Amino acid sequence: MIRISTSSQFTMGQRLTALSRRYARDTRTMMHRLMSACALAATLVALPAASARAVTVSPTAVYISAKSPSALLTLINTGSRAEEIELSIGFGYPVSDSLGVLRVDIVDTAASGEPSLTSYLRVFPRRLVLQPGQRQVVRVMVTMPPSAGDGEYWGRVLVKSRGGEPPIEQAQGNVKMQLSLETTFATAVFYHKGDVKTGITVPAVSAKRLSDGAELTIDLKRDGNSAFLGRVRAELVDASGKTVAEVEDVVAVYRSLRRRFEIRSSSPIPAGAYTVRYLVDTERPDLPPQGPIKAVAVRGTVEVR
Repeated sequence: MIRISTSSQFTMGQRLTALSRRYARDTRTMMHRLMSACALAATLVALPAASARAVTVSPTAVYISAKSPSALLTLINTGSRAEEIELSIGFGYPVSDSLGVLRVDIVDTAASGEPSLTSYLRVFPRRLVLQPGQRQVVRVMVTMPPSAGDGEYWGRVLVKSRGGEPPIEQAQGNVKMQLSLETTFATAVFYHKGDVKTGITVPAVSAKRLSDGAELTIDLKRDGNSAFLGRVRAELVDASGKTVAEVEDVVAVYRSLRRRFEIRSSSPIPAGAYTVRYLVDTERPDLPPQGPIKAVAVRGTVEVR
């Protein structure tokens, strides 16, 4: 499960959807803004987009360097109605609690000591209207001061779209309400300066028996000076070495992260000894091939208890 929150009531992803602007009309009109997380990016972690989404944003992550300080985002309105677009800048990355529940807090200003791009990241244009079928290229630029140290810096371009879908009407007694859909994509931006490298270690791992498989809990710690963007692949293996079930998911480890995976078979598994084989590598076909920093894959096994 992934929980997403922001200090300004925006939510992230590679793709994030929120319900907003609730209008209650009785003898007077009242407007209440509602926001709830529905989907990523990216970006970091892949989340499903809402079916009402009309605007797509590509690529899902942007990589910029001191040698090439700008890049392009393409916005496409695939819907049948015009969409109002507003772009802004934010900061945030996935963190997890002791249960492996992920959360991404998007803030306007990063905490002290974070490698933040928010003061140096610019997007043009900031506001536009996309007609049905229209596409628009947005330029993303970084103006990093020469005194900045080597390493990777992080930011988010928030692409908020609204107006493309008709309001959803509901009635409760004499009160009529309209729910308007507002979608926000949070595209990750990475800026590389000088020597940039990454790696991954597994400080702890455990596997618990389920009736139809196993639950894998794995702690991940990033090495180097850049985020580890990759995947975890896990296989449940019986005593004969046969793979009973498997699971695979993307991971974005900016500092450290705990992930929990359920490796389930289509039916209950018989009694016996089982092992989980896991692989953590930097294979991410959803990201630009020239972008993520490559790292040595980590493999291991853990007994299911």
